[in-house]
Amino acid sequence: MKKAVIGTAAGALALISLSGVYQWRKAWYPLPAKAKKGRKHIACIGDSITFGAGVKNQKKDSYPAYLQKELGETVQVINYGLSGRTVCIDGDWPYTKEKNYKRIFNTDIDLYIVMLGTNDSKPYNWDGENYEKDLKTFLNRFAGLKGKDAVIVMKPPKAFEVNGTVQYDILEENILKELDMIDHISEELGIRVIDLHSYTENHPEWFGDGVHPNAEGNRNIAEFIAEHI
Repeated sequence: MKKAVIGTAAGALALISLSGVYQWRKAWYPLPAKAKKGRKHIACIGDSITFGAGVKNQKKDSYPAYLQKELGETVQVINYGLSGRTVCIDGDWPYTKEKNYKRIFNTDIDLYIVMLGTNDSKPYNWDGENYEKDLKTFLNRFAGLKGKDAVIVMKPPKAFEVNGTVQYDILEENILKELDMIDHISEELGIRVIDLHSYTENHPEWFGDGVHPNAEGNRNIAEFIAEHI
């Protein structure tokens, strides 16, 4: 009997452990939805803000999920967000080295919405020259597929301190430097810009941890994006 109990307990712990691994992989290596035929496809490309790390149900309450509701069933919004990633190839976790990046090119996308830079602002990742260079290269790849009108670059939201403390090593002072670079790149490439930084800078209530939008924040961000595409 004791052996049976011990075996059952061990099995339960193993299931809990496997569940934890699954949840971790789901958060850090999520699979984007498969493209549905007969629809226009929008790719939301970014980091944990795009993925929806600030909400419990990313498929329901991330900004791409709310954008889907805004745009209706003739469009499919596909979330390619990956937590922790940088646009800089020398960053600690470059987006371009991930399978999701490669998957984008295997899908017939009509509009690419790109927002990367929050993790690039961390002191151990920050290199302004490389950020501008690598973001330009990143955007150019998508513009080369469908033209400049098929690409939108978004300025990252404001990063708020919580109780006077910087969250996740993300530095607002470096994000502010990125904003001018994004303007310069967009003008040079002739692509559109959506300024989420100005839109969110007076709304700390939209960010539960100072960095990741909550459901209210994502809903407002999606409505703002829908107005500009």
